Amino acid sequence: MTAIPPIALRATLCAALLASAPAALADTATLTISGRVLPGTCTLTAAPIALDPVKASDLTPGADSQIKSGALEFIGCVGVTKAVLSFAGTPADGDATRWKNTEATDPASGVSISLLSGTTGSNYLKDGDTGIEVPVTGTTARYDLRAAYYLPTAAVPEAGGVSTEIVVTADYQ
Repeated sequence: MTAIPPIALRATLCAALLASAPAALADTATLTISGRVLPGTCTLTAAPIALDPVKASDLTPGADSQIKSGALEFIGCVGVTKAVLSFAGTPADGDATRWKNTEATDPASGVSISLLSGTTGSNYLKDGDTGIEVPVTGTTARYDLRAAYYLPTAAVPEAGGVSTEIVVTADYQ
């Protein structure tokens, strides 16, 4: 009987073991990638407008008093050519053109608030106004406005605080 060299024996044994081993398992997975392309946007800031204190006797019936400037600022605009604004809040009692004094602590009576667009003129911004376009140049835009005390013609003002909150919504295009 002829002896099998140890290397040949090992090779034969390895081949036999490999032939009897089960086939390697394969696995698959599906990688799902999703996203959404949004329209352009800006960051809108509305600095509070603090009306200067006024004596009740200095308010002019039927007129805006102590007009103060303010602005809506749009910064960081990307992919936007204009913002379209809408305004919502509580209209003054009996006067849909003005805003109600909603001061919670010691409110002045007989007084409401006017909000006007631009730096001049008499275009009032009121509850429900929509479609006000603000052009965006580069990455910024600005919408000037003014606020004032308003004393209706027949009203008798009484001292106290005056404030209101107006929600401004900007849709970007």
